[in-house]
Amino acid sequence: MTYLVPHSPKKEICISNSGDLSGMTFLCKDMCDIKGFKSSCGNPDFYKHSAVALDYAPFLKKILNEGAILKGITICDEFFYSIIGENKHYGTPENLNSPNCVPGGSSSGSAAALTNHDFDFTIGTDTGGSVRVPASFCGVYGFRPTHGRIDLNKVHPMAESFDTLGWFSNNTSNMLKLGKLFFNNFKETRIEHKNILIPIDIVDDLDQDIKSQFYNYCEYKFKNLKNIKLFNFDKSELADCFRVIQGYEIKLNILPWIKKYNPNISNEIDSRFKMAENITKSMYNDAVDMRKKLILETDHNLPFDSFLIFPTTPFSSPIKGQSDENLAELRKKVMEFTCIGGLLSRPQINIPKFTGKTGPIGLSVLGNKNTDEIMLKNLNLF
Repeated sequence: MTYLVPHSPKKEICISNSGDLSGMTFLCKDMCDIKGFKSSCGNPDFYKHSAVALDYAPFLKKILNEGAILKGITICDEFFYSIIGENKHYGTPENLNSPNCVPGGSSSGSAAALTNHDFDFTIGTDTGGSVRVPASFCGVYGFRPTHGRIDLNKVHPMAESFDTLGWFSNNTSNMLKLGKLFFNNFKETRIEHKNILIPIDIVDDLDQDIKSQFYNYCEYKFKNLKNIKLFNFDKSELADCFRVIQGYEIKLNILPWIKKYNPNISNEIDSRFKMAENITKSMYNDAVDMRKKLILETDHNLPFDSFLIFPTTPFSSPIKGQSDENLAELRKKVMEFTCIGGLLSRPQINIPKFTGKTGPIGLSVLGNKNTDEIMLKNLNLF
């Protein structure tokens, strides 16, 4: 199947016949410990040198202990270092909701699988948009939780300042079921319309068609939502800030292995590693300082109980097989939208909503830290 890696288990994995997820089927991204199996992080040479896992990653054991059935391991971008979703070794997972287009990455297979087959949910990770972007391009629900709320032990790191687990589904009830497994502060808290805000710094330079769809939806669904300016930074500055912090941490986490084993990697990923290698500690420190200013400014401008809505990506899924040059431009534009949730460490969910030139574009809801439960409980509001 175009969304599974070659080393995916041939038989389903089930360790409990009862629990809150009993009988539910799911797939997991190729990035964590699965007892008796090896991970490749999207690269066959990494697979060759990796060890067989002796146990399940804690998050995965929690899912399996509740009766869910693991049906396979999904393709991802090499070393998670792209938001496009193409993998030269394992192929590009097929996005049936946007034919001949990429699925988005790095959790490409996990999102694309839901356009191919009716699994109850799939698991991914999100650092710079690796759940939100494929969810938007594939037209499925995708959730990035508050940074640090879910244990990432035995999950291969990328950039620990931003790494989170995440999940996808085709329906809201399954999104909520996963949330109830990981979070324990669910209350009957309804999001008030007056607390839903439109961040003009994010949406104002959208393509006119997407902007019209977005504002028409806001007017139809909520009427007279308040526009707010979040910060005085330019989105491109913030995307660069994110790129530097992420790249420096990748330089520490992944580049030593790359240099030791010299794996066969794609030109796109190789160019990104070369960029990361040139990031200095001074550049990193400056970016960390900018991030702190952004957080202070945003916390000051936003009431705690506010929720931002905006299109998850500025366009629908790009056509497959584009040049590295074109991909760099596309990544840059997407990162201007996705970097904000990562830099702020806030939870963000993608909801299938709009239609671009090639297929779906999602609506994002971005909450304050630790409002994950409120967002998942109120999904049907949007």
